[in-house]
Amino acid sequence: MKRYEEIDILKGIAVICMVVFHFFYFPNKYGFKEIEYDTPLLKTIAKIAQFIFIGSVGINLTFSKDRLKDDNGEYVKKSLKRICKIVFLAMLMSTFTYFIFGDEFVKFGILHFIAFASFVLFYFVDDLKIIYTLLVLSILCYYLIKTSPSVFSGVPEKIAFVSGFFNLKYRSIDHFPIFPWIIVVLVGVLLGHYIKKNKPELPKTIKENFVVSSVGKIGGKSLEIYSGHWIVLYVIYCIIYSKWMREKYLNTFIDSSIAP
Repeated sequence: MKRYEEIDILKGIAVICMVVFHFFYFPNKYGFKEIEYDTPLLKTIAKIAQFIFIGSVGINLTFSKDRLKDDNGEYVKKSLKRICKIVFLAMLMSTFTYFIFGDEFVKFGILHFIAFASFVLFYFVDDLKIIYTLLVLSILCYYLIKTSPSVFSGVPEKIAFVSGFFNLKYRSIDHFPIFPWIIVVLVGVLLGHYIKKNKPELPKTIKENFVVSSVGKIGGKSLEIYSGHWIVLYVIYCIIYSKWMREKYLNTFIDSSIAP
């Protein structure tokens, strides 16, 4: 099966939304408190990005299996290679954020979750009975988490943090627990099968539009862009826009505001 351009376009939209949100979110976490991120618009942008990005994981798993359906050994090899790449990037993310944010570093963020979900599901994406069973069980589990969290009170804290059962003391600037996000991946797998069967496509004139095709190219490099933009934003806000400059101009503004 050829690369499905529509999914790259969707992922491109997700990456752009995520970068826009982080453009306001990270500076606040870096210490630039005058930059607000907790607004309805920015939170909506972030949710759109998260659902598209994580849902596309399931879609891509389905497509990857279809491309190499006649060579299971090669499929397993390529899948594990990609998962190892994501694990490496996740570890880099944890290390980078540890030195910047201390105890709030990324312990189980979106890359950690994607690596986990990909490893658990990649071998079963063509078995719809297993996918539907996991989906139902995941929904039931998340329902229990929301309605009867005491059921999971005996689970060790670290496992509970990763799973999403409860979170007593761990803090993280980026946290994507297994529940409920595994539900989104499983829905993505089912959506991937629907796309594979029905092959819905955008009109050629839209796909060839410069803006749309550019967004698709961004989506094709979504993993690399997501991993790298943290560092870029850190450079922008903590070197170019230094704390010294911030304090200097804020003080000047305050002085001018109270001047007679």
